[in-house]
Amino acid sequence: MLPKGTPVITLTSKEIRAIQDKARERQTYREYVIKEKSNPFRAAALLGTGYINNPAFVRYEAANTFMSEYTYGRATVRTSLFFFGWVIAPIIAIGAYATYVRAEFDGRVRRGEVAYHDRFN
Repeated sequence: MLPKGTPVITLTSKEIRAIQDKARERQTYREYVIKEKSNPFRAAALLGTGYINNPAFVRYEAANTFMSEYTYGRATVRTSLFFFGWVIAPIIAIGAYATYVRAEFDGRVRRGEVAYHDRFN
């Protein structure tokens, strides 16, 4: 007896067989992809480093690569701070440091502390 509220899905034997065949094909293809991606002799045979040259697999990989940034890359306060800390802040810091070093060197040149042949500009 099914619990109350459980939906009853009735499928014909033909539909069940089609679902099972599709699952079997998926499993077979999954095993093939795992085998080909982990084959250490592909590079030795000049076939690439584990790259599978199958049109269906190429489409699948392209779709996953394109959509992964939208699937997993949510903009939150934390990710924004990471972006600022790892991208924007170093650019600003390096620019400020370069400006300071150059201004200090120019000051020494103007005061006559650096001989002409020691300058590198």
